[in-house]
Amino acid sequence: MNIPENFPQLKELNGRKALYVDGKPFIMLGLQWDCDGCYTKEDMDPLFEHGRKMNLNMASLLLYWREVEPEKGRYRFEMLDHRIEMARKYGMKIVLVWFASYKNACLTYAPDYIKEDHDLYKKVVAKDGELLVNQCCPLSENTRRRDELALIEVFRHLREVDSQDHTVILFQMENETGVLQTDRCYCDACNAKFEAGDYRVAGVRAEETFSSVCIAEYCDSLTKTVKEIYPLPVYINAWLESSWQNSVAGFGYPSGGPVAAMLPVFFKTLKHVDFVAPDLYQYSYKDFHFFCDAYTTKDNPLFLAECATGAGARTERNVFYAIGEYSAIGFDPWSISRCCPGFMATPLVSLANGRWSDEAYELQKSYKMISDAMYPIAMAQNTENLKVFVQEEGDSGTKLSFGKIDAIVQFSHPLNAARGLVVRLGGDTFLCVGHGAIIHFSADGGRKIPIVAAENGKYDGDKWAPGYRLAREGEPSAPIRFHECRTVKIKLDISGIR
Repeated sequence: MNIPENFPQLKELNGRKALYVDGKPFIMLGLQWDCDGCYTKEDMDPLFEHGRKMNLNMASLLLYWREVEPEKGRYRFEMLDHRIEMARKYGMKIVLVWFASYKNACLTYAPDYIKEDHDLYKKVVAKDGELLVNQCCPLSENTRRRDELALIEVFRHLREVDSQDHTVILFQMENETGVLQTDRCYCDACNAKFEAGDYRVAGVRAEETFSSVCIAEYCDSLTKTVKEIYPLPVYINAWLESSWQNSVAGFGYPSGGPVAAMLPVFFKTLKHVDFVAPDLYQYSYKDFHFFCDAYTTKDNPLFLAECATGAGARTERNVFYAIGEYSAIGFDPWSISRCCPGFMATPLVSLANGRWSDEAYELQKSYKMISDAMYPIAMAQNTENLKVFVQEEGDSGTKLSFGKIDAIVQFSHPLNAARGLVVRLGGDTFLCVGHGAIIHFSADGGRKIPIVAAENGKYDGDKWAPGYRLAREGEPSAPIRFHECRTVKIKLDISGIR
C-alpha cells in the first residue's frame, strides 16, 4: 500500500525508525488518561485544558470494545468522534489505546456477550483445569473474529473522519497481553498446538514461549486486517517482568506478553505490528536504563507507552534520557489524573480541585523545553550532535563533547534537578535547552570559546523563531545561565580551534 507523504508513519532517520507526522519528524510528549477516564465527556474533557497547559502535544486516550460495540453487531462512535474533536480543539494528536480481548491480560472491557458465553468465546484453562472466565484463550478464533470485526468498523470510521487531519497518529493493539494465574492456556486446542510445536526445546520457558507465539499471532492478525483499511502505525505494549525479583510468568506478570526475554519471539513472529513498547513503572535509575536499552533497536523505536508518575518517579528527568540517549519517539506517563504504582499518591492533576502536584510542574517544564526545540532534537537523534545532561545525586556538572568542542555544564538547580540538552546545528552553531544550569564552551583542554551571538527563541516546526538577543556582560566567553527553562541559539567563534 502506498502511504501518502503526510500520513503518520515510521521512517528511517539516522539509522533508526522515527515517527513522522504531517511530513516531519514528531516526538510524542503525552499523558495517558485514566483507564475509565474516557467513557464520558464529563470525565474526559476537563483534562484537555490541563494537558495543554502542561505542554502535551499528544493525548493517549482509551477506546473500549464494549463502548464501540455495546450489543453484538451494533457499533457506535459518538465518543470516538468526541475524542477527536477535543484533541483538535486543544491542538493535540491522539494515540488510541484499544481495550478489547486483552486489558492487563483480561477481558474487562470486552462486550458482555463475549464475556458471558464461554462455549463460543473460549476462555483460558489453567493447568489445574480451572476456567479463567475473564481471560481470552489466544486460540479462540470466534473471539478474535469479533474483535477483528469491531476493529474493521473503527478503522473504517477513522478513514472517514480523520484521513485529512491525521489527529489519530498511532494505535495500540490490545493492552498488556498475556495470561495470568497460569503460564499458558491448557485447553484442548492449546495442548495440541503446544505438543505439535515441540515448545519444550525452549527449556524452562517453554510454556511462556508458546503463549508469546500465540498472542503475537493474535495481535498481528488483527493488525494486518486493519492496516489494509487505514494504515496507521500500530504497536503493542508490555507489562514488564521485574529486573530484581524472581517473577514467574503468569503470576508476577502475564505469561505471553512481550517482556524483554520474549522480544526475540515477538520480533520473529510479528509481521505487521510496527513495534513493541514497554510499560515502565520501575523507579530505579538502573531499571529505567535497562529496559530502555532492551526495547531500543534499529527496527524497534523506543516509545514509553506507560511509565510511572508521582513523587520519586523521576518523570521530568527520564524524558530527557529517553529522547536524548535512546532516540525515543515518544514519552507517555500514566496517568494525568492518577499515579502508578503509588495509587494513593498525589496525582499530577487532581480531579477534585484541579490542583497540580510538584511533579506536574516539573514535567511541564521538561515538555516545554523539548517542545521548543523538537525539530532539531528529532533530526539529531541517534547522532553525535545531540547530548543530554541530567543531574543525579552527587552531580555538580558534566562535560558534553562534540569533537574538538566541549559544552561545559555546571548545575545550579535549587532542588538538584538540572536537566537539558545541547544540539550541534552546524560547525559553529549550537542550540542549548536547559533548566537549572550554567553553560559555556571550551576547547584545547579547557580554553573558553568566545560567543559571537546568543538569542532566546524556539522552533516553529523546522523554522527558528528568534525572541531576543541576550544582553551579555563581561568577556565574550562568559557562560550563559539557564536558571529558568529557556532555549538559546548560540554562535561560537571557532577560528582559534586547531
